Amino acid sequence: MTNTNQQNINAVEQPVNVLQLIQLELKAPKSKRNTFGNYNYRNCEDILEAVKPLLQKYNASLVITDEVQEVGPVVVVTAKVIFTDTNGKETTVQAHAGVEISKKGMDVAQTFGASSSYARKYALNGLFLIDDTKDYDSDEYHNQVNNDARNNSQQNNNRTQQANGNPSNQQNGNGQQQKTIGQRYNDALIAIREAKKPQTLDKAINTFANTQYNEAIRRACRARADRMGWDEVPPQQNQQQQSLRH
Repeated sequence: MTNTNQQNINAVEQPVNVLQLIQLELKAPKSKRNTFGNYNYRNCEDILEAVKPLLQKYNASLVITDEVQEVGPVVVVTAKVIFTDTNGKETTVQAHAGVEISKKGMDVAQTFGASSSYARKYALNGLFLIDDTKDYDSDEYHNQVNNDARNNSQQNNNRTQQANGNPSNQQNGNGQQQKTIGQRYNDALIAIREAKKPQTLDKAINTFANTQYNEAIRRACRARADRMGWDEVPPQQNQQQQSLRH
């Protein structure tokens, strides 16, 4: 009887791991919608809104700070998240994001803000064990998109040249050289990569909607939209799909 009571007392006296409890209870749904790729995602604000009630519940606190430094020629934003439980125990997690100061379509404040949000999000992911391994805003994803697009473009151009002989000699009725669909696809990738407004991506998606390049174009548009922070696309009125010659 005495041993049983002693075991119960020890179990009660064991310190509660508040961080672990929050990790288990936290639900941060992907409430944002990307219309280019038709997928949901979460951002830093979604995670913070979800964790605030749990911080209050367990009498814990969360502090997030940013630090900017130069690593060689690259400007880097480092986000530091400090979690403090009810006993004063601190847990710190850091995440880094590069800043592309000369990014087209964005001023300096916007580029720093975007990098800060990116770094903060992944610091919070690490602290609360949120899995975003398939998140589309990762650099690995963007690199994969660009590599796939280049590979598909090269393969399709080779097939087109084999089927049509030398396409560079084809001309339209005005005597001007007519680009093949593969060449137009390459031009579209460049326009997407340098797009300054969502309408450019919307036009590219509609232009190649019924072609063999549909999926690659959508992936490229999705990557550009993520990098520029475009969540929604203004509705296009009286827009007609352009026909493409194969």
